[in-house]
Amino acid sequence: MAEYHNVFQPTFDELKSNFPLKGNWKSTFFKNDNPLVVELGCGKGEYSVGLAQKYPQKNFLGIDVKGARMWQGATQAIDQKLDNVAFLRTRIEFIEWCFGSDEVDEIWITFPDPQIKKKRAKNRLTHPVFLERYSRI
Repeated sequence: MAEYHNVFQPTFDELKSNFPLKGNWKSTFFKNDNPLVVELGCGKGEYSVGLAQKYPQKNFLGIDVKGARMWQGATQAIDQKLDNVAFLRTRIEFIEWCFGSDEVDEIWITFPDPQIKKKRAKNRLTHPVFLERYSRI
């Protein structure tokens, strides 16, 4: 996926030192001002790709930490020539390094890990710490 034009895999250092797409997803990658919809924990990317097909007037960005998962969606998007969907491989904890203030129009969390153990609840994508981060982007 390193050569895919629709997949971004920034290193920790790249994110920390002002990631170039932060605040610029619409203008630099999507090259439009359409709403930006982010799917957190996108897995194989089937929702991101499906939504991109259904809503061509919106931009979709699937985020997941596991590249092997999102390969399927990224490949499908390229094969179908979808220019309104991309994928970002990173940890959700770094989300504020990926997006500017008020850059994201919608956030989708389709499967927030319903099996997570109580002691790890702070890692759940719907934990108040994460919700606060989302509100800033």
